[in-house]
Amino acid sequence: MNLLNDCSEVEDENAQTGGRKRGMSRRLASLRHCTVLAMSNLLNANVDSGLMHSIGLGYHKDLQTRATFMEVLTKILQQGTEFDTLAETVLADRFERLVELVTMMGDQGELPIAMALANVVPCSQWDELARVLVTLFDSRHLLYQLLWNMFSKEVELADSMQTLFRGNSLASKIMTFCFKVYGATYLQKLLDPLLRIVITSSDWQHVSFEVDPTRFVVFSSTIALHFVTTTTLVGSR
Repeated sequence: MNLLNDCSEVEDENAQTGGRKRGMSRRLASLRHCTVLAMSNLLNANVDSGLMHSIGLGYHKDLQTRATFMEVLTKILQQGTEFDTLAETVLADRFERLVELVTMMGDQGELPIAMALANVVPCSQWDELARVLVTLFDSRHLLYQLLWNMFSKEVELADSMQTLFRGNSLASKIMTFCFKVYGATYLQKLLDPLLRIVITSSDWQHVSFEVDPTRFVVFSSTIALHFVTTTTLVGSR
């Protein structure tokens, strides 16, 4: 664009002074043609990102800039450029291919990409990686294979059985995330009817199951404080 602007400025100066030479005119025309061709080739090689970057030139306030963009666009169309990468589904298709790559499974059930990620991702990002891996593999009904590979590696690297799933490892992060996602519903269905009987039945109103009564007092005070705080906030709203 700087070259094209320079060509236009020189042409305007020559036109104003009346000293425009035929040789200068040919050189400017050649330079402009080469510049437009270079822009067309660059855009053709990076049409998915380049066109979105330069599309604003077609709406430029300068008419000559608009004409230049139309010339560039015409050339890339003449070169047979395909615009399939600009489709609305291209982003979804790319993510789909990425998911297929991450969940790729070998002949023996190994997960080369997932296990490679487990080796290179820093421990500060294991929580996020665990969430992503569980979500992706569960969507492909391959969660069992993920758990098998991760837990097998955890067992192989464990120093003793007492330290299994007790350290800060990706396997323990994945297990914790699975417990949160899939275990919460199970616990609710299992314990909800039992706890409702204890809470609502008059036979259990004066029965305490706490071994340490002092802890029960502290727990009761905490619940009461939380209830008062919540009631106050709701009332103020």
